Amino acid sequence: MVERKGMERVFIGCFIVFSGLALFFNLWTRSLENHDYLRYAEVSREMIRSGEWVVPHLNGKVYIDKPPLLFWLIAIPSSLYGYVTPLIARLPSALSAWIGVLLLFLWGKRIYGTTRSGLIAGGILLSGYQFFSQARLAKTDMLLCLFVVLSLYFFDLGYPERGKKQTLFFGLCFLFMGMGVLTKGPFGLFIPLPIIAVFLIKERQWKILVSKKFVFGYGILALTVLPWVFLFIQRVGLEESIALIRETPILTRKAPVYFYFIQIWGQFFPWSLLLPSLFIYLWRQRNRLWDSRISFFLIWFIVLFILLTLFEYRASRYLLPALPPLALMIGGMWQRKWIYFLIPLLLAISIWHIREYVWMKRDLSYSPGMVLVGELKPFLGEGTLFGYRLDVSTLEEINYYSDQVIPVLKRDASPSESFRRKEGRLVLMSKKVYDNIQDKENLSLVFIREFEYKKGKLVLISS
Repeated sequence: MVERKGMERVFIGCFIVFSGLALFFNLWTRSLENHDYLRYAEVSREMIRSGEWVVPHLNGKVYIDKPPLLFWLIAIPSSLYGYVTPLIARLPSALSAWIGVLLLFLWGKRIYGTTRSGLIAGGILLSGYQFFSQARLAKTDMLLCLFVVLSLYFFDLGYPERGKKQTLFFGLCFLFMGMGVLTKGPFGLFIPLPIIAVFLIKERQWKILVSKKFVFGYGILALTVLPWVFLFIQRVGLEESIALIRETPILTRKAPVYFYFIQIWGQFFPWSLLLPSLFIYLWRQRNRLWDSRISFFLIWFIVLFILLTLFEYRASRYLLPALPPLALMIGGMWQRKWIYFLIPLLLAISIWHIREYVWMKRDLSYSPGMVLVGELKPFLGEGTLFGYRLDVSTLEEINYYSDQVIPVLKRDASPSESFRRKEGRLVLMSKKVYDNIQDKENLSLVFIREFEYKKGKLVLISS
């Protein structure tokens, strides 16, 4: 018995180390321009340079597409280090994934009663295509996924308890919902709460939703989110805040209603190959499973999948919080030998790293924003650089790599009005805009240099 427990500890220790190495290996190598959102790193950079931690800014303008929690998590270590690096920008996602994998191990072990089920559930989540990919990107999705898993985990811990213990677990459940809201807005609440509500209705315990313990939880949620909201309004003003919300096109991605029925196979690969077996297993065990604690995982997946399908705006990464319950159910179903799990696990992790190695080789030789700023630097000492009709992504890259925020000439003003007010200043614009001005405007613009940038060209001029 003692020997068996010793072996279990060895397996658990190896899993913790292996999952950490898989997630953090070469995390610092790729640039932030491909496959990441450089804007999140840029918002964090502007946060530490300006000292404004309440109101996020992008290219000098208020940015409310996302709440500030991810920016804070990037900016705090960056302020200690001195500047934002690709590694620091990706750390919140990688750490969130690592915690999520270990949490799934604990959850599977507790529900199914075996270390093996927990390790398989955590390993499946770790090596699935989308989870592994999102864990190594500087985006909000993995952080949101962690808070969804944490909120549902503590609800599941608290549901069978009574008294102060239940109040504590429900309070933690709503605390992490609030942190999810601070990560990605209403999604932090609208993902876990309907899952909990449907489960309680199934259990005929819907009154818990309006019980004192849940009211306490609602208070924790409010105390987590509202202080930042009030501080933001205090800094920006109520009318301006409302105007910013109305003007921000937060969701724009539309796809057919069957989108997720197709995406689930690729996003959960290679373990999506086991989905038919899982569905057959669940159907055969339906009478026993529906009355067991495992039904919570099934409700989690079904409710979230339906909500995502009914939601008008669809993107493959929105499936991320629906993958943990699948991993947990497969972990409980697994009856095969260890070797049949370890081989696809190691193979999948290796393939995902090889794919990233290809990206790294390309990024090391070609990083358009870094190259552009390097070519601009010899000219920056001669005057202040302005941008004119540059797209947002170009501004992000110039600001990030030059470690400044370049002023932008007004887009709605006429070229003659813009440039006469900025005589003797350096201005960067696309070649198409420059050619159009030369054809239509009678301006004395001094051509300095043309730069290759991505699939087009930029022109540096002196007005």
